[in-house]
Amino acid sequence: VKVNAGASNTCRRYKVMTSQQIKRVLTILTVSLMAAVSWAGDDDVVQSVGHGQVHWGDNTVTATGSGAPSLKAANVAVARLGAERAAKMDAFRNILETVKGVRLSSGQSVSAMMDTSPQLKSRVEGVLRSFKVVDTRYYSDGGVDVVVQAPLTGVILDALLPKAGSSEDKAAVAVSEHTGLVVNARGLALTPAISPRLVDEDGNVIYSAAFVNRDAALQRGIATYHKSVDAATKSKRVATKPVLVKAVKLAAPGSSDLVISAADLAKVASAKNALQQGRIVIVVD
Repeated sequence: VKVNAGASNTCRRYKVMTSQQIKRVLTILTVSLMAAVSWAGDDDVVQSVGHGQVHWGDNTVTATGSGAPSLKAANVAVARLGAERAAKMDAFRNILETVKGVRLSSGQSVSAMMDTSPQLKSRVEGVLRSFKVVDTRYYSDGGVDVVVQAPLTGVILDALLPKAGSSEDKAAVAVSEHTGLVVNARGLALTPAISPRLVDEDGNVIYSAAFVNRDAALQRGIATYHKSVDAATKSKRVATKPVLVKAVKLAAPGSSDLVISAADLAKVASAKNALQQGRIVIVVD
């Protein structure tokens, strides 16, 4: 079978393009993995959501965006600038997708809440457009990848949790015996959430976003998550003298809320002041 020169060249170009595309895909996956590893210690909880990751150890999200150079660009410099802009637009779409997929509380995602309010949707998208670029990779073909990061605290949390601090007990109380609370939930298949709750065995809420001082909630979030009890007890979030309790079970199948036994309620109460500052770490598998 004869193949003309034009067809042969086309086949060669196709093979080169395919090889480059595979290489780029593998590189993007590597960049994403390296980003997750570099910002997360061995004990941090990193959850993949969409095309990004949620870092529950510090309540941040990261995502990678990719931009290809324009073949119509006047020169390499212009092509690279265009590719970088495209990469940032792709990163915005990916980090927005990730945030929308995060669980806000048991039974509710950020996406569901955004769907109920155009104002909230606009506010969250506005915050995410101000993401921080934490890594940029340039390729010989003019392509660009960027890794971006945004917090799940501050303005976003202010928008997502309008009732945070609404039930805070502002009455003067004795200084708590403990500086934080560590809840061991290993073995319960808990799905992390921005706003988890602790309840007693009768279903009464003993900790939630409503109980946390609003300024403290916006600054550090409602809770963070770690993989080991040792790392959790050494976390700066719970300071120097945390108290440890074991969660009995999930409040409901698939829930992000935890049940604390009657025997441990006094321990939780001993960290009341610390809990008003959101000083709680939950240990998960």
